[in-house]
Amino acid sequence: MAILGARVRRVAVIATVVTLLAPTPATPQSDAALEANVKAVFLYNFAKYVTWPAVAMRERSPGEIRICVTQDNAFFGVLRTAVQGENVEGKPLLAVALDGLDEARHCQILYVGDARTADARAWFNAVRSSQVLTVADGAVDDEPVIAFVRDQRRIRFDINRAAAGRHSLNVSSKLLRLARQVREP
Repeated sequence: MAILGARVRRVAVIATVVTLLAPTPATPQSDAALEANVKAVFLYNFAKYVTWPAVAMRERSPGEIRICVTQDNAFFGVLRTAVQGENVEGKPLLAVALDGLDEARHCQILYVGDARTADARAWFNAVRSSQVLTVADGAVDDEPVIAFVRDQRRIRFDINRAAAGRHSLNVSSKLLRLARQVREP
């Protein structure tokens, strides 16, 4: 009888796992929410694998790592939840929703959304000479250091090392290996 009970439990566990792993029809809303969560976690992890240069002698190092977004309030909420209570090398991560272009220079990471828009170009121009890791959606071009791309229903990223150099950023070889594509200078 004990053998039969163990066999029934095993079948029940297998049935539960198969049910949980079975593909479910995706809805646009669930896809968008999942994509936002994946991007927020990527932004958090980028902070671990990018090195910002030492600041000038009279400037103080920022007490936190500011991950800034430009306009999407829904994404800001997801990002804030993802980084809440997290830190990198003892510096707390702080999600920031930007109101104006001048604030962008105080960010360590700037996510602008779709790289092809006029707004994105304005944000890129605002941080052109700053040590800011720029991240955008779309194919990697001359502006963003990291570009999120869709690759067979997955969110991946490409890295532009020339853009990283222009922002005086060092991207870890670990992150470079995870990238779908690395654009060399």
